[in-house]
Amino acid sequence: MATSNNSRSKDNYKNRDVRRSFVANSLPPSTTESNVQNDNRINSADDNYETVVFIWFDPHENINTNLVGPLRMINDNVQTFTDSLACFDILKSSQQKLFLISSSTNNELIATVHSFVPVEAIFILNQNGDNIKGDFPKLFGIFTQQEELFRMLKEVYNTFEEVQLEEFTFEQDLVFLWSQLWKEDLRSRKISSNKAGLISLARRIYRDNPRIIETIEELEKSYRASDVITWCFRSPFPTRLLLHALRSHNKARLSACRFLYADASRFFQQHAKHKSTEQVYRGMKLSNELLAKFETHVGQVICTSGFFPCTKSRKNALTLASLPAYRPDLQPVLFKVDCDASSLFIEIPNKNSSPKIAFDVCTTFRIVYVNRGPMSIIKLKTTGEAGKKFALDYLENHPNETIQSLVDELLKPLKPPTPPPPPLPPPRPRTATLSPPRIPTPPPQPKSADLPISADEMKAQKYVEQGDIDLALITYRRIQPTTARILNAIGLLCADKKGDYNYALQCHQQALKLQEESSNEDISDTLTYLGNVYHSRGELDLTLEHHRRALTLRQKDPTTETVALVSNFIGVAKCHLARREHSEAINNAERALALQEVLVSLNEASIGATLILLGNIYQDSGDNIRALEMCTKALPLLERTVSDGSSILAELFFKLGTMQSSLGALTDAQRSLERSYKIYKRLVPRGHEDRMLAENELRRVLQLRQNSKQKSQTNP
Repeated sequence: MATSNNSRSKDNYKNRDVRRSFVANSLPPSTTESNVQNDNRINSADDNYETVVFIWFDPHENINTNLVGPLRMINDNVQTFTDSLACFDILKSSQQKLFLISSSTNNELIATVHSFVPVEAIFILNQNGDNIKGDFPKLFGIFTQQEELFRMLKEVYNTFEEVQLEEFTFEQDLVFLWSQLWKEDLRSRKISSNKAGLISLARRIYRDNPRIIETIEELEKSYRASDVITWCFRSPFPTRLLLHALRSHNKARLSACRFLYADASRFFQQHAKHKSTEQVYRGMKLSNELLAKFETHVGQVICTSGFFPCTKSRKNALTLASLPAYRPDLQPVLFKVDCDASSLFIEIPNKNSSPKIAFDVCTTFRIVYVNRGPMSIIKLKTTGEAGKKFALDYLENHPNETIQSLVDELLKPLKPPTPPPPPLPPPRPRTATLSPPRIPTPPPQPKSADLPISADEMKAQKYVEQGDIDLALITYRRIQPTTARILNAIGLLCADKKGDYNYALQCHQQALKLQEESSNEDISDTLTYLGNVYHSRGELDLTLEHHRRALTLRQKDPTTETVALVSNFIGVAKCHLARREHSEAINNAERALALQEVLVSLNEASIGATLILLGNIYQDSGDNIRALEMCTKALPLLERTVSDGSSILAELFFKLGTMQSSLGALTDAQRSLERSYKIYKRLVPRGHEDRMLAENELRRVLQLRQNSKQKSQTNP
């Protein structure tokens, strides 16, 4: 039998307090950017069709496709990731509950992602998980074999559906009003049992899951309204799709599922006839925050999202609520529900246990009291027509609107607008300009008024030095309080190392806001970072604005270091070049060069970069002689500061060769192109674009020289 580091069987999972064994080997969820794979599906809101998503994260870029099939047998919606930031973004912002399955045992990563609210459970598949240290109650095991992982994953998922899946909305919530209007519309509009929409939707969603496809075919062939409750509680389909449609407020899916909701509502009204008041129970595990919300809303009305299954057995409900091995960070809660004779609930026989009690969807209850303790008690009472009264009162206040229009209007705030994509930077022709050697932007340095550098910040900087950018970003994001310096550090890494200019912009804007609110902080560094990001996004007006603001502040401050002024002059010069404003570009680049050349400690790489920038500007303006002069001056500086086999040198020699060729200096051009081709030959394989360009240009120059020789011999 497969084994795990936790070595837990099904029996001891249900009955034994193994919290400490979890703690010893625990791991939390992950959240947070590109290289997303999703089992041949696109990661988008439209692909979230169940309330739980399985996330398989392998940071070693070696997605094990053999895992996807078995995972989808447990839960159809599986998404796979290799990039940690892409994965972390999903884990942090998802509207669904997430089960994370990962091969990573990195303690920093685990500690970072454990706090993300959407993540419900974490499972590690790794041979070496003993190094994980910490208290991670969301971690359900470190497994060495897949079979044991799947067994525990299925068991935990089933328990989750029993003790944690339900959601509650309170009468002040917008969603509460939406649910009651939607239900009133469901009751008041006649609708036939039209299965076609749901069948079509389900076939598309579950197209690769043969087990669910069989259930879909069965539904199409044999569905009867009298069997609606059996179907509504049939898992995984259509139960999970029905619940997600309600929670996501997805209009298309609600429409497709409408006949099931309507048939169920009629069934409850026809069969939920009770002789007297009854009490039923539900055992759940709630967060401290949700339990506190119940306390503060005693006497008010709440609404459940699904059919809210309960039991007549108090003992069974207590057993579920008190499961010791399931999320010890959550609070055990026993719901005691008083139901009067008019309550819309029905009894569903259960072969292996006491009957299941189910209430109609979006049923309302009043909170009678909350008693906090080792086993907290929440007393609820059914409210009869209270939910309907909320809906009718709202309709009365909007006499010129239909229920459907009001429902649609209430949905709008639930969907945040999608911002338009930023404009792309102008393309750079391959042979027209040379990218100057990139001088990394120095990270923001602590100033006298700043907080001292923390241990986590030092650790993040060490990760950057080691080239582990993802871990550096994870570590920076953990630091509290989040200062402008930390935000700028994150923004720089995202821009320089990840090319994520959108996120970098958000970080630098937030940093600037914090600094401006404090009113006494130097904002020139942040303005410079913003100028650089705006340039990368192609927003040139904003680029100039921010670099000029920074330059003005720095020129007024006698303590400003020269390199800071240089960075702004360079930023302004690059912006003018992009706008083809050559005289302004040359003026600013020359001012930067003048400052660099008088520094006590010359930085030859930086001077070389500025000379190449000037070369690009002159070439773009049509002055190839001055362009060649600038690049020729840059060559010895770069030869002293970069390795012989650097692509920077290869590109510079290529540029020199093309300019020398255009000016008729074919011997010099041949020499430059031969050096360029020699470096590319070592760096890149045959067929690579850069190598082919250098080879073709060299062949062209050799042919020109040959033609010139033949011409001179013919015409002595």
